[in-house]
Amino acid sequence: MEHLKTLFDFSKLPTKFFLLFALASGFILFAKPEWLSIIEIGSIKEEYGKYIGLTFVISTGLVVINFLIWVQKYISNKIRVFKFKKEYSENIKILDPQEKAVIREFFIRGQTSIEMPIDDPVVNGLISKNILKINKQFGNSFIMSGMNASVSLMKRAEKLLKLSDIDLNENPSEDEIELIKNNRPSWTDKWNMRY
Repeated sequence: MEHLKTLFDFSKLPTKFFLLFALASGFILFAKPEWLSIIEIGSIKEEYGKYIGLTFVISTGLVVINFLIWVQKYISNKIRVFKFKKEYSENIKILDPQEKAVIREFFIRGQTSIEMPIDDPVVNGLISKNILKINKQFGNSFIMSGMNASVSLMKRAEKLLKLSDIDLNENPSEDEIELIKNNRPSWTDKWNMRY
């Protein structure tokens, strides 16, 4: 019984299968009689015409349905990607002061990867927002030192981020440098680095 159910489960058959049947049956139904006689299938149309017609209608219908489903999935996927990109761009522009401080570290240190404590709520939040990512060193695994791991900015975040988004200027004044120094994340204290 299970094998019989599988045999008639058309949803598992590829669209190419139905397209082949639609084209073949359509050719037999609509081709000129002399074309059919050349390939010696003229008698098939006469004997099995109604079955060929039924095959054409069903297979063409299934191809059209599959095409409409594909179009619907394609459009909904495009809408989903558009919404994601829009929301992502908005998230980059509304970072809170702590998030800005974490991201500034990449610019302050001039590095694309920094070891950060991933249990820090701000770092963890930026990872959840897909602004930061944990770097994978070996295949699909990553190395951690305690709760510290090598972290980078996501490529799309790098493209969208401007210095002004993280309260940085190309030529900061002494006051601005001092303000940034005093507002670095607490876990940077061990580095004692200068801006």
